Order: sequence, then structure tokens, then C-alpha cells
Amino acid sequence: MIKQKRDFDFDDLKELASREGIPLLDLLMIAVNREGARVKLPYPRARMQIRPLHQDEVWQIILPLDNKESPFSLEDHYLLLRGVPVAELVACENDDVVLTYLRANGRSLTLNTNSRSSCTGCIFCPNIIEDAADDCLSGVAQFEELLGWTAAEHGWLDLSQLEVITVCSGCFNTADAAISHLTDLRVAAGRLRFNGRLHLLSSVVRSRSDLRILATDAAPFHLTLTLECFTRRNLLLKSSKASLTIDEACRILNDCADLGVVGDFTYVAGLDPLEIAVSGLRRLAEHVSTFPRIQVLQAHNNYMRQYRDPGARRLSYYLDLRRAIEDAFAMRGFRPRTWENYRPLWYTQFAGGHVEGPRI
Repeated sequence: MIKQKRDFDFDDLKELASREGIPLLDLLMIAVNREGARVKLPYPRARMQIRPLHQDEVWQIILPLDNKESPFSLEDHYLLLRGVPVAELVACENDDVVLTYLRANGRSLTLNTNSRSSCTGCIFCPNIIEDAADDCLSGVAQFEELLGWTAAEHGWLDLSQLEVITVCSGCFNTADAAISHLTDLRVAAGRLRFNGRLHLLSSVVRSRSDLRILATDAAPFHLTLTLECFTRRNLLLKSSKASLTIDEACRILNDCADLGVVGDFTYVAGLDPLEIAVSGLRRLAEHVSTFPRIQVLQAHNNYMRQYRDPGARRLSYYLDLRRAIEDAFAMRGFRPRTWENYRPLWYTQFAGGHVEGPRI
């Protein structure tokens, strides 16, 4: 196991990156995601685009801004690590919960059409501190109106260029509600010539019969189980998530594979002891059909910070976990894509191979 002191500066990161054979950029981004940044702005969390020094690519990240002990700060259009500039700040805005937004250079559309901002209960979730500009929509007519407005806003004739539409919501209380939402969305999107994949992040769709409906009426379909962690689930998660066990998750992912549904899960790095995190993720690797959404725990206040696993207070935790996950998923041919996750453990390198750069 790597040893690393809790406090660090730029030289410490350079030394650690060199010693462990990972790109300095990757380590820098992991560190800033964990720590957040100090800045005088009127909001607690920001979407921003940064261009690391000596790099051409611009990266989209989302950072908490209220950690007064963070070694990172935003000053004069630069991101600094203990006063040393490490990236140029290209753009910065309040990270509110909006109704729609694009990723992957306009090929991926995310919808918060079930009022994600009203979902509360998970300790680490930023919903409670974010401003809300989303809504609760339902029915084919409302979806068609929203999608038509989205196409017009971006100057598109239709939605034929989209590859995926993601419904990012943990607020469905029942599988029936989620199924109705997705099947109506499929009809509405089809009227605007969308033939890509519908993607749902949720923990309520669990039965094989419900998956069979989505595999038929919402196809092609992708289910991401919002699993999040393996320990302290009743403490850290709202009840509808906490009741999902790892055994059940494996069974659901197997059902997804049988029914032609793409299946994976979300996981927050920093909540579990390292050994348990590694064991659980290795087990799940045998059941997914694409690379999961694994992100660094961002603590938005002191209350959230107290739930970080003690081992995750050191950067070594994330590097050890990163290496174990690479071993588990690379052998199955799965690799991360940078635009799918704004706070991952991977940026430019995965299992010794190059990761394609961001397509914001």
C-alpha cells in the first residue's frame, strides 16, 4: 500500500506521481476533486472548465467551494495549489440543478425531468445546497415539448445526432413510475427522430419483469444502479437505495445482460474501507456490461466530511483503489470515457493505456 501524508503541496504530488507511475494530471485532478477549492464566490459549488498548465485540452469539473482548509484556491482566473498555478480557469458558473444539459460535444443529453433537486436523504448528495431550475414532467406531450425546445435552443432540426438521453434522478418512488417516465420519453423522443439509447440512473427498477418491459418499450436501454457504497448503507443512503444489496445488484445486472439491457452502477470512492471497496468492486466487475460510474467523494461541508472513511483522508487510498479497479475491469475490456464522469479516478491513463481526452 502506498504511504502518503495527508497534507501536500505541488512538489509532493509530482513526487508521488513519479513514484507510482501515473500522470501528474490524473493525481492533480483526483486531489482537487477530493479537496474542493477556496474562492470568494456567492455559491457553494461550481461547474467550471479548466485548462491545466502545459496542456491543450479543457476539462469540465465540478467542485465544492466551502472547504476552508483546502490547499487549492481560485484566484485571478487560475487554479492554484498552495499558491502554485496548476490550471487556467476558462469558465465558472453556479452548479445548480438544471432541467437539461449536454455532454460529449452535444452527443449526450441529460434530463432532470423528475425534479432531482427535491431528492434528499443521501449524506454525500449536494442537492440540498444547490439552487434548483429543474422540474417534474410526465407524459408524452410534456416530453415532446421539452425535447423540441431543446432542439431549437441548440439549432438542431431534430434529435437524430444524439447517442444517448440520460434521466438522472433518484426520486422515483416506484418502479412503475420510472417505467412510465421512460416509456413516455421514448415515444416523445422518437417523434423527434431520436434512435439512440435511453439511460436511467436509479435504484427502484429491480425485478426481471420490470426490466423486460424497459428492454422492450424503452429499447435500446441502459440501467445504472445507484449503489454508491457497500458499508453503513442505512446511515449514508436514503431507504430506497439502502435496501439494495450487493447480491441483488449482481442479480439485476445479470438480468440486464440476459435481456439485452446495458447495465452498470454508481460508486462513490471514499466512503468504504479500502479492502471492502476493492472486494465489492471486483465482485461487481463480473456482472456489468460497461464501465461503471466511479467518482471521488466530494464533501461539501464539515458534516459530510466526517463520513469519509479514515483511510480516504490520504491520497494513497485513491491510488490503491484505482489500481485495483483497473485490474478488475481492464481484463473484461471495459474502459472509462472522460465525458461520462466529471470527478473520476481516471483522466489520461487507465491500466497503462491512454484514455481519450474530454469531449465536454
